[in-house]
Amino acid sequence: MPRTEAASKPAVDCAHSDVRLPAVSDTDGVELTVRTDPSRTSLLVKNTGNLTVVVIPDANFDSRLAPSPYANPTDPASQGALAAVDGTPGGSMPEIPSFVPGGQVITVPPGWSTCALTDNPREVASIQYFQDRTSSAEYILTRGLAEQLLAKHSVARTRPVLDRCSKDTLNVVKLHPEMSDIELYAEILGAKSSCRAAYRGLLSADGQAADQLATTVLNRLASGPQLAPNSQLLSTTAAG
Repeated sequence: MPRTEAASKPAVDCAHSDVRLPAVSDTDGVELTVRTDPSRTSLLVKNTGNLTVVVIPDANFDSRLAPSPYANPTDPASQGALAAVDGTPGGSMPEIPSFVPGGQVITVPPGWSTCALTDNPREVASIQYFQDRTSSAEYILTRGLAEQLLAKHSVARTRPVLDRCSKDTLNVVKLHPEMSDIELYAEILGAKSSCRAAYRGLLSADGQAADQLATTVLNRLASGPQLAPNSQLLSTTAAG
């Protein structure tokens, strides 16, 4: 997005993006807290809503997306859940133009952030985003599992379980779009799923412990955020 006055020098990251802009909440389940710097060439976007968004650069590619580790969760459950979601190929998303490079398609679950930068001092940093139902379900379920499993098991042993359950979530959401949220989660954690086989294996094949884990996770998810259909592609900028 161009402007009349150029900044003296564009930002190199979002570590100093401390100029708060109005929160963005243009679709159900999504609230984005956005900050910029005095040059307006950076845009730190933090997901403070309940559902996951997928972020890509602006339509003209005037901005690029960069990591923002200084603004992201550090707890193992959140990190493990996002790693599982990122490691599950989701196939094509109709909301994303085919020419957008994979490295510029960023999944941003609740509590996570990304950074948009423009190298042109005459431009204002900007992004496009949409709420994604599948990755929302993946993150909610794998984080719920991670919170329980990591209390007794290492990250290294838990990670394959989260990967497997993320893949199962992707498949079930695509195969059963008519299911309610709790039906989806019950199917993924259920007796015939490869997700259950994975977490039961971690529990030394103890069927009773696996049942207890599934019940605990399902009870927590039942009171959690409600999934929503994918939103349209939306945009926001550092112009405020």
